[in-house]
Amino acid sequence: MDITSSTAGAAMALKQAQGQMNFGVKALNQNAEQQQATVEALMQSGGGAGDGSGGGNVTPTRGQNLNITV
Repeated sequence: MDITSSTAGAAMALKQAQGQMNFGVKALNQNAEQQQATVEALMQSGGGAGDGSGGGNVTPTRGQNLNITV
């Protein structure tokens, strides 16, 4: 087996894997930014920053698991 071609093949595979990882990180970051923008928009439309002063019957539920069925 030729060591040079084996090393070159491994380097190419690593470069491809790094590119795929970078793509995945960018996609996750974009998703997180969209979620943050949604939360900020909801907080602004609610009329208050967590005080339950707007947006219907809002109750503080931090740290609780909610099972809501409709």
